Amino acid sequence: MEISELSLDERLISVLKERGVRRLFPPQAEAVRAGIFEGRHVLLCTATASGKSLLAEVASVKTALEGGMALYAVPLKALAYEKLVHFSHYGNLVKVGVSTGDFDSDDRRLYEYDVVVVTYEKLDSLLRHRPGWLSSVKTVVIDEIHYLGDPKRGAVLESIIAKIKHLGLRAQFIGLSATVGNATEVADWLGARLVVSSWRPVPLREGVYYGGRIYFSDGSHRAVSASGDAEVALAVDVVAEGGQALVFTNSRSSTARLAKAIARAIAAYPTKLINVAETEALAEEILRVSSSKIIGRELAEVVARGVAFHNAGLELEVRRLVEDGFRRGVIKVVVSTTTLAAGVNLPARRVVIADYERFDPVVGREEIPVLEYKQMAGRAGRPGLDAVGEAVIVARSKNEVGYLMERYIKGQVENIKSHILLEPNLRTHVLGAVGGGYAGSIDELVEFFSNTLGYFQSKIAVKSAVLRSKIAAAVEKLAEWGFLERDGDYVYATELGRQVARLYLDPETAARYIDFIKSLKEGNTAAYLYIVLTAPDFPRVRRGRVDKRVVEEVLKALDVEEDEEFEDVVKTVAMLMAWIEEADEDVIFEKFEVAPGDLRVYIDLFDWLGNAAAKLAGIIGEEEHRRRLEVVTARVIYGVREELLELVTTLRGVGRVRARTLYNFGYRTVRDIARASIREIASLPGFGEKLAKSIIEQARQLVETS
Repeated sequence: MEISELSLDERLISVLKERGVRRLFPPQAEAVRAGIFEGRHVLLCTATASGKSLLAEVASVKTALEGGMALYAVPLKALAYEKLVHFSHYGNLVKVGVSTGDFDSDDRRLYEYDVVVVTYEKLDSLLRHRPGWLSSVKTVVIDEIHYLGDPKRGAVLESIIAKIKHLGLRAQFIGLSATVGNATEVADWLGARLVVSSWRPVPLREGVYYGGRIYFSDGSHRAVSASGDAEVALAVDVVAEGGQALVFTNSRSSTARLAKAIARAIAAYPTKLINVAETEALAEEILRVSSSKIIGRELAEVVARGVAFHNAGLELEVRRLVEDGFRRGVIKVVVSTTTLAAGVNLPARRVVIADYERFDPVVGREEIPVLEYKQMAGRAGRPGLDAVGEAVIVARSKNEVGYLMERYIKGQVENIKSHILLEPNLRTHVLGAVGGGYAGSIDELVEFFSNTLGYFQSKIAVKSAVLRSKIAAAVEKLAEWGFLERDGDYVYATELGRQVARLYLDPETAARYIDFIKSLKEGNTAAYLYIVLTAPDFPRVRRGRVDKRVVEEVLKALDVEEDEEFEDVVKTVAMLMAWIEEADEDVIFEKFEVAPGDLRVYIDLFDWLGNAAAKLAGIIGEEEHRRRLEVVTARVIYGVREELLELVTTLRGVGRVRARTLYNFGYRTVRDIARASIREIASLPGFGEKLAKSIIEQARQLVETS
């Protein structure tokens, strides 16, 4: 099917042609016949690089050109901003925005945009607020819809779809995934036409590596010319042939270790495999932007030899430099953790799955799902560059070869199973439904949840009665916490409950926060940090001994049991205490094993949960705790002592380091800076004339308006 045959706006056709799209791939043509451009609900389960995302983008832009609004939902912030770049191809045809945070907001400004890229949680939060612009939404794209099977985020997706159905919005659903085992069942639930295809623009060969050979699923095998450990040999072998490799391993430490081993092998190869000038230039840039010089040096060392590691410890800007370097062909091999596979959109000639097991702190070692393997394998093959893509999983013994072949290469992707009717998820989404005005009685809650995949999948003959019983139990618990009130069959959200729903808090976390705030014997920074960090959303710092001074501060303010969980939270408190006392990021990394990327996760979560705890304190009348929680949260966001908050929160271009410099040189307030000369500020370490002029202008405007 030619692009010119499509019933699309000529301007949109022109953009596609400018992008080099002349003819649709077979799965794309099938989706067009299924009605993706006619407003039909469509579930696209097609291989990676088969063009499903392009169709969803075009459908979104088409909706906008026809006067409607499109929402494009993705699972990760990083993917949201990547998608924003994709939409930039459509130039002036549509205005595209992105929204990934601030759950306590209806984001009225979003009405200004034709297409809005959101994370799942942000979209569910927006639907709880029910902004007026929702009636303009005509297309909703759910990217990576296999997340329906995720124990927590899947419930969020179900809640989104149930709300949209409940509102009666005439919005087209487009679901996208490469890996849905029970695609027919999910399509039936959505009322969508199903498009399933294994067609790929670059054919995929899957195999198992053992003893110097790759054994492919078609019965053939080939020797790997390079020597050394499996991952090293497989990577160097493909680079020597002019390709690139993406290696997935099960731990962060393994990414760095393997990257160093591969870099040594590339450097020792008899012939030159990299452009040294390009790799060294990229290495210098990485070192320049890295806030952790320890990690920056470690990464730059391997990048200079054409290899990089990619894990959650790297800050976003560094990750983007690595990804861009790989796309440009400067970096030949990227070693990444399996848990980041969803966020690494980097096709390579060969994908190597070094580990099919990983460690889970709850269950110990566990095998990765087939779905996850297929997601990684799908990255093999660069369209336009590779004739064939190879996905190779490493066997550690001869006996594993056959097992891995059957389990992963020939295995079926797991079915998506709903988790929304499990107690914690159900409580959260019952409160969201009542607090958001979607239901006002037990009957209406039953009706609301009958739109979920969980209800659709239920095999119980009297499932409505069972659902009613589950909902009634959730309502009872929410009423016990003071979030709902029940009058017979009718259910009302209290003011507190409405706020918890708007803040997008887990009700159990909110109840715990309220109990802690009410029971505070005194307020101190460690205690406020401790309260916020008890939310299960936060990862725990487990390195090192418990800081006794922090323990004493927490116990002075709160009556809590000193168990293993307490110790883990206290260690995390100690790490954030170091951060807000302005410790260098390398000091934090060395002491707590918290890298810049990890720190950003803590900061983003604390921005949400710390401010939420402060608002809860205000609602229950604890004004002093509200104010102090806001101060502690601001300190975490900016990583400063309290005296620097005025500078970092009001002046663009002034972060924790420059603010401390200004303060130490006597410029302690905005008024101090407003009175300064450009020459005085420009002479300070880390400042120049341009920045000095900017912050002085900002300071003077602030003083005038105040």
